[in-house]
Amino acid sequence: MIIDGHAYCFPARDEAAGYPSADERWHEFQRELSGHHQPVWRVRDRAPADNSTLIDPETKELHDVEFAVHRNRFTWDYQGETYTKQYYPPMLYRGDAPAELLITEMDYVGIDMALLHTSPQLGRLNDYLADAVSQYPDRLRWLVNIPEAHISDDPDAAAAEAGRWLSTDGAAGYQFHTKFYYLGGHTEPWDGESMRPFWDGIAAQGLPVYFSLGVGQSGGRDRGENQEGYLNEHRILQRWMERYPDLTVVITHGLNWRLFLDGDRFDFPDAIWRTFDAPQCHLQLLFVIQLGNLFEYPWTETESALRECVKHVGAERLIYGTDMPMVARFSTYRQTLDYYRRHCDFLSESERGSIIGGTAARVMGIDA
Repeated sequence: MIIDGHAYCFPARDEAAGYPSADERWHEFQRELSGHHQPVWRVRDRAPADNSTLIDPETKELHDVEFAVHRNRFTWDYQGETYTKQYYPPMLYRGDAPAELLITEMDYVGIDMALLHTSPQLGRLNDYLADAVSQYPDRLRWLVNIPEAHISDDPDAAAAEAGRWLSTDGAAGYQFHTKFYYLGGHTEPWDGESMRPFWDGIAAQGLPVYFSLGVGQSGGRDRGENQEGYLNEHRILQRWMERYPDLTVVITHGLNWRLFLDGDRFDFPDAIWRTFDAPQCHLQLLFVIQLGNLFEYPWTETESALRECVKHVGAERLIYGTDMPMVARFSTYRQTLDYYRRHCDFLSESERGSIIGGTAARVMGIDA
């Protein structure tokens, strides 16, 4: 069985998608765009621009911009000019990614199952994802998410809500984004006392927890601070796993590949591998979505990083993922799979099998 361990489905941008209003969802989308590495350009002449058209680089305050759609891209007006970036791949001509689209892509490539993730800029999607999985129970699973910024306001209530969703058919685990916890103004680590009742409630469900690790409270400043902030997130996760040793953990998106990239080589500190001393900890591999604007298929520059992951984590704890449909900015769906099937000659057949499906099936309790 071949499993995409990291994919998305989401509704069109003009829908509220779980927010009180569509405007609030647009606000989250602007915040995501304002820090994203995809290039910005001016629509009238395609002249290069940058994220300062969305956010003040000094104060980090979002500009008051008005979004629209132009040639199936999202545009915004700033100081009398219209700008855009290709955050969604051009294939999403309606600005949505329904389950039918993902299933069609999976069928074409030969992928048997996909695990649906979510992120605030796409919506608050528990309802939407549960419905998508109910339509395709043999092909899709999904992850529950509760808005991280507000969990500590009433952690017992947040745990109860998460528990209700986790008992829904097709729910494979809980996803927590550390970035959005800190964006809520929190200074206490996300494993602190105010969060303990919530995590105890999540642990009681017994399902895997998927962590999307950011750079902590470094705020996206210089590279050294961001590296230290990211490593500190790993240290927090290590503490969390010591407290909940029976829970399966998955780090989403892989390591922060770009943060440890020096030219065309990777320089990982030894400290980053200590997280995987905990046998419960697994790692997704999403090279293309982070590095696809730097390297070309078949991304041979990333093979050294994969070797390190096999050495320090083990193929039996590595999970193929894509970020589909977003990965279509840089590659075809088939190429993301062929990277493992046709390239990376140092992998044994057993290791390939674990990465492209075996590990994910075991984590989700699926008979492969």
